[in-house]
Amino acid sequence: MDTTQETRYHREVRATLDQVVELLDKQALVKELSSKQATHQQGLVETLVVRQQAAEIERRIEQLHPADLAFLIEGLPPARRTTIWDLVGRERRGAVLIELSDAVRGSLFAEMQEREIIGAVEHLASDDIADLVPSLPPDVVLALLRALDRKDRTEVQTVLSFPPGSVGSLMELDVPSIHGDVQVDVALRQIRRRGGLPERMDQIFVVDRTGALIGALPLRNLLIHEPEVAVGAVMTPEPLSFYTHDSANDAVQSFERYDLITAPVVNLHRQLVGVLTVDAVMDQLHEAVQRERLKQVGLREDEDLFAPIWKSGRNRWAWLAINLVAALVASRVIGAFEGTHRQACGARRAHADHRERRGQHRQPDRGPRDPRAGARSDRPRQSIALPPQGARDRARRRAPGAAVTKGTRPLGPFLA
Repeated sequence: MDTTQETRYHREVRATLDQVVELLDKQALVKELSSKQATHQQGLVETLVVRQQAAEIERRIEQLHPADLAFLIEGLPPARRTTIWDLVGRERRGAVLIELSDAVRGSLFAEMQEREIIGAVEHLASDDIADLVPSLPPDVVLALLRALDRKDRTEVQTVLSFPPGSVGSLMELDVPSIHGDVQVDVALRQIRRRGGLPERMDQIFVVDRTGALIGALPLRNLLIHEPEVAVGAVMTPEPLSFYTHDSANDAVQSFERYDLITAPVVNLHRQLVGVLTVDAVMDQLHEAVQRERLKQVGLREDEDLFAPIWKSGRNRWAWLAINLVAALVASRVIGAFEGTHRQACGARRAHADHRERRGQHRQPDRGPRDPRAGARSDRPRQSIALPPQGARDRARRRAPGAAVTKGTRPLGPFLA
């Protein structure tokens, strides 16, 4: 999906969300008007209008992706969340629960019956069920495990055995594998017999007879090579893999550095036990970024935006106390320098008044500007000195054309 298509999709989702909120507002208005005119006829009209609006809301939320529907539920007050949740189909509730935050998910679980929770969760994948278990009450967890078959129950317990923040807690247990000594056509038949591949799988992992990982076969190589070629000849030996106890943050960095889509997960004996997909890695990265953003404003990951004020204050008391102490310290520092600031302002004002009075009593400049200094000069103008009267008389008596003695200035211009 390019940038233009993604932007258009986001606009359509936002428009759908606004329409759902508008329908909820109309529904609340109809109930309020009917309560003021409590008659039997008004009650029938109210029931008819509410049902029509509920059908329209249900039609619109069916068009939303589970992640978008979870975003809509999180942005509504608790009373309206219940209204929307009752309209969500039972087959979609599990996918929506996975996308919800822990606080909102817990509030919905508190209003659901045990059989409703089991019906919404039991059809999910084992790793998804393991993600929902911490939000469930203990008695519901036991009932849910009893409702699962033996294979799914074992997989859920396996995922729950790994500590949070490890690769084992993020991996998927449904991993396809083949032996390295078989041919390409045999590998294709095994995939068909298996019924397909999990989502986001771009390679099949190759194991030996003991289940130890020895390589990875990209689907491209599986399709372009001849059927009689051995898998071991076209596989990638020793692919990048993770142990179950590795840190999830290290896996995120590796996926980003090497542009991975899937990676095998092995135990201490190098036996293949699961696969780590880019979807799980992106979810882990998103949760880390969201957790850091909430910490910057004093919020916790499991906090509901519509929680009571006393509960929000209890969760944010440390952040509020730090801000209060910082404000008190800043006010004391400003108060300590208040006198200095006042003196500086008074001196600046006195200096400005002095410059203004000095400009009013300044005398006009005299004399030409001195071109070398760029300012006017106060020296008097120099007058041209004329020769004495006796020198002018001797010059008149001198014969025309006589030579002028060296060093004597010609007086013709002065005698004219």
